This record gives sequence, C-alpha cells and structure tokens, in this order.
Amino acid sequence: MCKKYDVICIGFIVQDIVMSNIPYDALTRDTSVADEGLITSGGDAANQAVTLSYLGSHTALLVKIGRDTVGNTIYSGLENDPLDLDLIIRDERATMMLSIVVIMPDGERAFLVKPGNEYYYLKPEDVPDEVLRQTRAITIGSIFCLPGLDGPGVAGILERAHKYDVITICDITYDLNNIGPDAQRCVYPHVDYMMPSMEEALYITGEKDPDKIADTFLSWGVKNVLLKLGSEGCFFKNSTERFFSDPYQVTTVDTTGCGDSFVAAFTHGLLKGWSHEKCADFACATGALNATGLGAHLTIKSEQQVLDFMASTPKTIMGRERQ
Repeated sequence: MCKKYDVICIGFIVQDIVMSNIPYDALTRDTSVADEGLITSGGDAANQAVTLSYLGSHTALLVKIGRDTVGNTIYSGLENDPLDLDLIIRDERATMMLSIVVIMPDGERAFLVKPGNEYYYLKPEDVPDEVLRQTRAITIGSIFCLPGLDGPGVAGILERAHKYDVITICDITYDLNNIGPDAQRCVYPHVDYMMPSMEEALYITGEKDPDKIADTFLSWGVKNVLLKLGSEGCFFKNSTERFFSDPYQVTTVDTTGCGDSFVAAFTHGLLKGWSHEKCADFACATGALNATGLGAHLTIKSEQQVLDFMASTPKTIMGRERQ
C-alpha cells in the first residue's frame, strides 16, 4: 500500500535563542558576550522532521503552534524547509515554549526553558487514526516532556499505529515535569525502536552498562534499543543483533540537536531498507556533521552531503567487542 508520508514526527516545537561560546560562569556575571547568536526553531519533533526532510524522506510535522508573534515566527521559518506542514495545528490559545540555548566553549550546551501553556501540548485526539494510517513510520520525540500525552496517551498512539503497520520510534528527553522514571512503562511494549541517550537511559533504568540498559528495555517490551553515546558513537541491541558503531572525528561547534539528527538519520535509513548497522553508521555520521554548525537543524542539507562526509572523515576506533 502506498502511503502519503514516509514519516510523521509528533511532539512539540520551540523557539530557540542560541548564543555561542558563552563562558562557563556566565550566569554569575552581570554581562557576558557571545561570539554568535541566532533565533531558530527547535524541539525534538521539529529537529527530526526538518532533518528527515532534507535527507529525502517525505516528512510531516505534527505539533501545535500558537498564533502569537513567536508562533508566527516559528511557522514562517518552517515554510523555508522541504517538509509537509499540513498536519500542524494552529491554536490561538497556545503560548509557545521558549528556550535559550547557551553554547559553552567546548561545544556542549545548556538550556534555559520557559514551558508552553496547557494549549501548547498535543493530546491523544490530536493524533487520529486517519493521520496514522497515512504514514510508514512515526517518531515521538520528547517523551517525559509531553504533559498531554506521556504514559497512556503515547502508548495509545503507538498501539493504534501498529494497526496500520507503522514503524514506531521513540526518543526521550529530560524529565522536566518530574513524572518519575517509571511513568512510561506502559509505552515500551508498543515501541519498535527506542533511542535514549546514556544519561536518559541511566535515569530510566538505573543501569550504566550498555548491555544492561538494552536488556532492561527489551525486558519491558521494546523491540530494538539504540543507545546514543555522543562522542563515543552508539550501541544497538535486539533479540538477535548486538553491535557498537564508532564515532566520526569532528571539531565540535554546537551539540544542540545532534541526538535528534541521529534519530532522523537512523529512521531515514530504515525506510530505505538499510541494515541496522548501516543505519547506525549513517546516524553517527549525521549527528557528528550536525555538531560542526550552529543550531539544532541548520547543518544537514542532503543524504549525499552525509555520505560525502562519511567518505572523507576518519572515525575514532574505540576497540569495543561486538559480542
């Protein structure tokens, strides 16, 4: 069956205000000066959708955007990207999340966040079956930070998606609302691919070892676990496969959105029929390339760009065993 979309990215979108090369003690000073600054959209779902669209997957973004000045600015920016905006819900009652992204001298970042109001977050009825049946895959970003969906809401969407043979992919974020590490247990049996960072996985499972982390998620019903290890690459495990992917060597400018570009790239590879190892390698490369520019989703412009980067950029060989 031919479907309208390759991927629908579900979650939220924020207005990022990015400042680079900020001193580590900036918040203790009266004034600090940035090297560069920009205003752009961000948020897991938006970052994944924009990156997927540039890689060549036909992608729709399903988020709520207000009709205030911030919301109109975000929407206008998205019109310059090659993704489908038809599923975006414009709600005049919604006030948008704002995020000040502070990029420190080593390229790592910290966030100062002003959450949106109750009308800003999606609810289960915003993701009906007639939407789910139109796509080959869905990604749900920012689990643990979706007040209208977390727990049963996300589980219900994933369960309904499987009725239409949709691949379900989930990403995790910081537990901003303090709902607790066990809050998503009902979600995991409906997840085909879970892609946490090491920090997120530690929070949820209490484990530090990649194998133990993956085994915990698998025991909860997740089908495939892809652990993002940042500058150390990634680790993949399911019932029959286990491997590490080594990282690409880059000079880091900004790590914002690298995890989202990783998720987008892996998803893109899955939909092209690539092996899990090829998908993981491509995802590591996309995340690394994203770190060479400022902003969460402004660096990746095509699949070929990433393939050229892979062909010309050395890896750091970590020497980890496969089995």
